[in-house]
Amino acid sequence: VKMGSPTQRTAVTAAACSVLFFIVGILIGKFAGAPEPVPAWFRGMSTDGDSKLTETLMKEIRTDNIQSDLNSIRNFTMKPHIAGSPREEEELVTYVFNEFKKHLDSARIFSYKVLLSYPNATDPNYVAVQLENGTEVEVSAKVEKVLGQDQDDSTVVNPFNAYSRPGIVTGDLVYVNYGTIEDFLYMSRNLSMDLNGTIALARYGKIFRGDKVKHAAQFGCAGVILYSDPADYAVGGHWRVYPDDWWLPGSGVQRGSVLPVDGDPLTPFYPSIDSAYYLDQKEISVLSAIPVTPIGYDDAIRYLRLLAGPDVPSTWRGQLNVTYRHGPGFTAPHDNSKMKLYVQTYSEKRITKNVIGYIRGQYEPDRYVLIGNHRDAWVFGAVDPSSGTSAMMELARAFGNLLKEGWRPRRSIMFCNWGAEEHGLIGSTEWVEELIKTLGNRAVAYLNVDIAVEGNATLIAAATPNLYKLLCESAKKVENPNPEEVARGRKTVFDTWLANSPSHYDPALPQIDSIGSGSDYTAFLQIAGIPCTDIRYTYSQKAYKISSYPLYHSAYETFGLVSGLMDKGFKYHQAVARLWGVMAKTLADKVLLDLDCTQYASKLKDFPNNVQKKLKEDRNKKKTYQIVFYLLFSFLFGWCQSEQRTHQLLSEIQHHNPLEVRRLNDQLMEVERAFIDPLGIFGRPWYRHTIFAPSQHDAYGSSSFPGLTDALFDIENDKDQVKRWEAVKKEVSVAAFTIHSAAGVMKDVN
Repeated sequence: VKMGSPTQRTAVTAAACSVLFFIVGILIGKFAGAPEPVPAWFRGMSTDGDSKLTETLMKEIRTDNIQSDLNSIRNFTMKPHIAGSPREEEELVTYVFNEFKKHLDSARIFSYKVLLSYPNATDPNYVAVQLENGTEVEVSAKVEKVLGQDQDDSTVVNPFNAYSRPGIVTGDLVYVNYGTIEDFLYMSRNLSMDLNGTIALARYGKIFRGDKVKHAAQFGCAGVILYSDPADYAVGGHWRVYPDDWWLPGSGVQRGSVLPVDGDPLTPFYPSIDSAYYLDQKEISVLSAIPVTPIGYDDAIRYLRLLAGPDVPSTWRGQLNVTYRHGPGFTAPHDNSKMKLYVQTYSEKRITKNVIGYIRGQYEPDRYVLIGNHRDAWVFGAVDPSSGTSAMMELARAFGNLLKEGWRPRRSIMFCNWGAEEHGLIGSTEWVEELIKTLGNRAVAYLNVDIAVEGNATLIAAATPNLYKLLCESAKKVENPNPEEVARGRKTVFDTWLANSPSHYDPALPQIDSIGSGSDYTAFLQIAGIPCTDIRYTYSQKAYKISSYPLYHSAYETFGLVSGLMDKGFKYHQAVARLWGVMAKTLADKVLLDLDCTQYASKLKDFPNNVQKKLKEDRNKKKTYQIVFYLLFSFLFGWCQSEQRTHQLLSEIQHHNPLEVRRLNDQLMEVERAFIDPLGIFGRPWYRHTIFAPSQHDAYGSSSFPGLTDALFDIENDKDQVKRWEAVKKEVSVAAFTIHSAAGVMKDVN
C-alpha cells in the first residue's frame, strides 16, 4: 500500500486520535471534580484580615515611646504652641509630616488662610473696680503666676477669650452663676432684674463658654467676666493645688474660644482656599457682640465680696469663702463704683495647616477609615491635645511596623493631625468643606481622640450608635492599665468601663454618650454624615462632680502634670492608643463593615417617649394642640423592621461575592448620611444632623432630635402658643421623614 493512499491516511489519523483521546482521558482523570483554583488575591479579598496582627499591633504600642521618644508628649509640650504661631505651624507641622512620611505610605499638608484671634501681648486684658473719680482698684492679674519650672516660658499667651469683641466697658456687676439660659431666665423672671448695661460674672462649667456670652448679650449685658470656681476646679481643697496636686490654683485661668460656629467665620460653608470669597470682618454677625475675658478665682473672690443684692440660691453657691450675692453693683464704700472690663483682643488672618498621613488599602483603597487629633494648644497643652497627639504618633509608628512586616489593610487608613481646633474646630472643618464630595462617598468612619488621658479612673466615650458594638468589642481586647482593677477581676478596659457606668437601657453595656459637637468629629458628623466616635480615659465622675479636668486650658497643663500626677507610667495613654488602633484596624480589615445599626433603635425611641410622656402629663393644658407623634412612632417601627432585615442580610451574605459585599457595605455607610438635612437645623444651618446635634443653648451638649428640642424649649412661656406648637408639628414631621428616609436606605434592593 502506498503511503499517500487513502487507506494509509485513515490509519494514521485513527492512531493520532487514539493518542489524543488517551491524553485527554488522563487529564480528565486527574482534574475531574477538582474546582478551578482560586487566585490568592481573590481569597484575600474575601477574607477578614489576620486577627493575630491585632495582638501584634497592641504589643507594638509602647509606653516608653509615648513618654520619652521623639514622638512623645514631652516633645510636643516643650513650648507653647497656639494656632498660627511659628512653633505650631512650622516646627510641629514639619515634624509630624516627616514622621508620617517615614512610617506610612505618604503624607500631605493642607493649608488654609483663616481668621484667628489673639490677646495683645503688650496691652493685656484685665478687669478692675473703677471708683467715681476714675481711679482703678482691685485690678486683676494680667498674667498667670509661674508655679513650676516647666511652665516658665516667655511665649506663654496671656489669658484671653478668642474672638471676644475688643472694648472698654463699665457697669454694675451681676453674678449669673454658670450663665445658662435658665440662670438668665431666673434673674429676669424670678428676680425681675434689669440686666441692661451690667457686666456679668459667670463661672466656667456646665455649658460652652461662648453660649454664656451669647446669653449675656441677649439679656442686655455690656460685658462678661468668666472665672473658674473651686467648686468646679479645686474640690480637693485650696491647700492641695498645682504643682502639688492636679487641682487648679487661684492664679489659674482658663483660656478658650467664644466663637459660636465651627470653621473659619470668614468663609462660612466653604473652605478657606485660594479660590475662597472672604467676608469682611465687619460683616461677621457670629463674633462676640460684647467684650469678655477670663480671670482666676483669687481675683473673682475680691469682686464677689463687694457685691450687693440678695443672696443667691444654694445651687448657685460656689466654694469660695464669701457670701454669694446676685448684685447688681457693690456695697459701701464702693456703692458708687463700677466694674471695668478692659479687652484688647484682636483677630487677623493667618495660615493653619492639617497634616494627613496615608496607608493605602489593598482591595478597597477608595474607602477611608480616618483617625484624628488636633495639634494646637492654648499654652503647653499636655492634656489637651498632646496626650492624644502622642498617642496618635505612636499609633502611626506601630501601624508602620506592620506595613514593614508585609501587612496591608483592606481599606485605606488616614491619620489626620488638625490645626486651629481650639479656635473653633477650624482645621478639620475647612478640610471637610474642601473634600466633602470625596468624603461623602468614601469615608467609612472618623475616630477622634482629642484628649487621650484627662484622668485615670475609666474609659469614657461618645459615638453614633452604629459604632457602639465596635467600641465595646474593641475595649474587651485591651488590657486594663489599672493593676487595682485587675486585682478585682476586671482584666480589660471594658470591664472597668462597664463597672463604672452601665447603660441605663442595657446593664450589659457601658454608657456611651450621644455625640454632637465640641471637637474635630463635628464636621464629619454634621456636614458629611459620617459615623464618629470620641474616646478618652477620664477621672471618676461619681467621685468628682466637676466640669472638666481642673487645669483645663491653663498655663499649668504641663508635661510635669501628666507624667507626675495623672499617668506616671503612661499606661493609660497606651490603653487609649491600643483601643484606637484596634478600632481602626477592625474597620479597615474586615470584609463586612463593623457598623451595627441595632443600637440606633434604642436611642431613637428614648426622646419621643420622654416627650410623649410630658405631653400626656400636660394634656389638660395642651389639649388644643394635638401633636402627631404617632407618625414618629410609626416610622420608628419601620426603622426597626429595616434594621432587622439588614442584619439578616449580613448573616446570609456570601463573602466571596465582592459585588454583594460592596453593595451591603455601601448601605451601612449610607445610614448615617440619611440623617443629614441639607437645609440644616432651623436657625443653625451649620448643624445638619437631625438626630444628634448640640443644643441651641449649649454647643458642648449633644441633643437628640435637636430641631424638636429647640422647638419645645420654654414653650409654656411663649405668648404665641399657636405659632410655637405649629413649629413643634413641623419638627416632628422633619424627624419622622428623616427616620423614614434612613430606613429606606437599609432596605434590600428591589
